[in-house]
Amino acid sequence: MSEPDILKKVNILSNNNDETLYHFLSEQLNYESNNIEFWLSLAIAISYPPFGDEEKAIAFTRKALAIDSNNPIALIILAFMYEYHLGGIDDTLLHKIKNLHSGSNEINSMLKYVASWSYAWHKKNDPEMEEELLKESIELCGKHVWNYVALADLYSRQKRYLEINGLIKQALNNVKKIYTDKNLDEYTTTSINDFINSLIKGTHITDTNAQSIQERFICSNVNLI
Repeated sequence: MSEPDILKKVNILSNNNDETLYHFLSEQLNYESNNIEFWLSLAIAISYPPFGDEEKAIAFTRKALAIDSNNPIALIILAFMYEYHLGGIDDTLLHKIKNLHSGSNEINSMLKYVASWSYAWHKKNDPEMEEELLKESIELCGKHVWNYVALADLYSRQKRYLEINGLIKQALNNVKKIYTDKNLDEYTTTSINDFINSLIKGTHITDTNAQSIQERFICSNVNLI
């Protein structure tokens, strides 16, 4: 079966049979391919509920990194898997992400944002470094959402309320698409772009996410009174 056919079958099964899809995805670990996007697409697919199999997601991502150890999108996806499923990024991966530079300011912005996760209060607790990385992320690309929201959250913890309002307003302005029950089927299980847009950039988010950001905006206005 060709790579496009495999991805097509994954997308079809994602709407029908969870058990069959899981076994089919797992079998692909034995597939031979030098296509980075193919491996990342499978990593993303198996990371979603109801599976949430971060170990296999990481295994697929490492197959992509075996082809190119400095592929920034693969490193961003790997960092996400560790951050949100396994407690955080280790120092080796963090060092690699912090020191990687691509030819795209937008990708560099995402790398800075991802690196900032390690310096949050519940990790290294280094607000100065967290702020520096988030500011760099925004300066490199001012069209994303989660980097603005993260900086606003940092300022909220520091009671720097006067600086929050503009950040949240810009974050809301940068949202391009909101997923609801009516259009959730437009989100493709194997799409790297959908994953990045939703979970790293924040430009394509659920209505629940949008409401959460809106509530931050309302709270920041209350704090200014």
